[in-house]
Amino acid sequence: MTVLTTTETTIAVTTDADQVTLVNVFTVPPSRQDELLAALDKATVEVFAGVPGFISANLHAALDGTRVINYAQWSSEQAYREALRRPEIRHHIAEAAALTDKWDPTLVRVRSIHHARGAQA
Repeated sequence: MTVLTTTETTIAVTTDADQVTLVNVFTVPPSRQDELLAALDKATVEVFAGVPGFISANLHAALDGTRVINYAQWSSEQAYREALRRPEIRHHIAEAAALTDKWDPTLVRVRSIHHARGAQA
């Protein structure tokens, strides 16, 4: 089990739970990477953080400016699927899609967790 600690909460990422992870890779023109990051960041704070089942999201920016990766934890596949039915979520998805050339959302489960030797989990 890996424990992620923020100033507000403690979240366990584990291989033996119903949790699922959304790994969404967005392809963007380098000139739009920051705009997409800002839109995803805003939606996460204003929309997703209040949705039942949402646990956390991490946004990653490719060094070459051509991709943004959203790694988001959900309590279950059902919670994620229910969130997709919400109008405010669909609105956010449409806004993000308008900034990208393409996106590839993939829902996965954590199967193993590894740390550097000596690192604490």
